Amino acid sequence: MFAPDVISLRQFYATPRGEDARAMIACALRELWPAANGDVALGIGYAAPYLESYLTQASPAMICMPSQQGAAYWPPSAPNLVFLAHESLLPLPDNSINRILLMHSVEHSEQLSGMMDEAWRVLTPGGRLLAIVPNRLGFWARSSRSPFGYGRPFSLTQLRDLMTGHHFTLTRRTSALFMPPSRLLWRLAPRIEKLGKAFCPFFGGVLLVEGEKQVYAAVRQPVKARKSYTLPIPAAEPALRMDRR
Repeated sequence: MFAPDVISLRQFYATPRGEDARAMIACALRELWPAANGDVALGIGYAAPYLESYLTQASPAMICMPSQQGAAYWPPSAPNLVFLAHESLLPLPDNSINRILLMHSVEHSEQLSGMMDEAWRVLTPGGRLLAIVPNRLGFWARSSRSPFGYGRPFSLTQLRDLMTGHHFTLTRRTSALFMPPSRLLWRLAPRIEKLGKAFCPFFGGVLLVEGEKQVYAAVRQPVKARKSYTLPIPAAEPALRMDRR
């Protein structure tokens, strides 16, 4: 299965269409995560264009770029915060991350279940996982003019099953990129984005689904002595008695 590498992804976001798509997705992202509040954030995949706002809030952030995708230095004017690893073997301790952003990773992952298990492992209790995935019902998944047209698109039901199947509790969901990837109507993109969110909120080009890691403590109760309900059984007697005379 073909998956865009880090060079093609960086080239796409450097184009005017890629910058506009990034702005629309980032707007939907800010609706779900308006502020980092000092949380430690991790991006898996090519999440660099969407985590820059967290750096401006002085929140710790890092990005794991999958080995099959390749890695690029980020951020350009600061020490590197990118590491290269397999998404199903994250070199991070348990309960060390507050927020995880999956971007250009779910639809391309060769070991999706392992990646979701690793995300659960490194998240703190109450941590949030946000997956941004091409929508199977949207226009962008049907066009090869952008990275969203490659890999496996997901429906809202499929993405929900993926989350709940790996013990995440769904909290919020939204959509973005209602504008078709066409040059003719691109000038109307802001207006189409507003109309799409108002009248068909889950038919955008990408789905944004958030899940929370909830850990429930076991309730310990005092152990009581089990009562015995054994009934006394009378001694057996022969059915026929032979008395000697």
